[in-house]
Amino acid sequence: MHNRLLLLCALALVAASCGGRSATTTVTVTTASTPTTTTATAPASMALTVYKIADGSLFPGVVRVPPSQAVARAALGALGYTAGVTVAGGTATVDLPKATQDEQAEIVYTLTQFPSIERVDVAGRTGLTRDDFARYLSPIFVESPVPGSDVPATFHVSGSASVFEATLLVRLLRNGQELEKRTITASAGAPDRGTFDTTFTATPGPLQVQVYSPSAEDGTPQHEVDVVVHVKH
Repeated sequence: MHNRLLLLCALALVAASCGGRSATTTVTVTTASTPTTTTATAPASMALTVYKIADGSLFPGVVRVPPSQAVARAALGALGYTAGVTVAGGTATVDLPKATQDEQAEIVYTLTQFPSIERVDVAGRTGLTRDDFARYLSPIFVESPVPGSDVPATFHVSGSASVFEATLLVRLLRNGQELEKRTITASAGAPDRGTFDTTFTATPGPLQVQVYSPSAEDGTPQHEVDVVVHVKH
């Protein structure tokens, strides 16, 4: 499965890089002396993280949409839902009368990434949080970095996991060559789910972030997740 995920991540990276171009506007300013021409660059799109279900599990991904101040509505549109949304008191109310459990999970995870949204009302259900859809998380859930995203030279690898003895291995690879390998420990081990967060620094260019739990028997990767990103200059 992880090979398929790696392919999806690579495709997402290509899509992100192709969609990230900017529109250039030339403005001529005339003064009493000499006219001055300046060039302003405005983004033609903005990147948003959305959560989609694949093989019964939630995975984050980057999509590019037209610039908008209404990011919650734009995120819903990126998920494929044409619905109004209002945010008040930490609750996002989505004007969508019907939605399956899978669709609700995608909507709740996508909207609660925004600091102003703690819970979601949708499809006749109120006060939904991420805890209501925990069953959609794979044993290792990498929330950051997001597949297909541009990351700074120093970036976090974070998420949650439910693995044996809370032990995880994180590898950075480029062109199949290992750049760094690190053992980290989540805040709790299976059957509980704990969080993890570690910081790496890498040189510019494409990068594969690999996270897995080593087998207690022989150390082989278990529940491997591969995320392809691009380290910015």
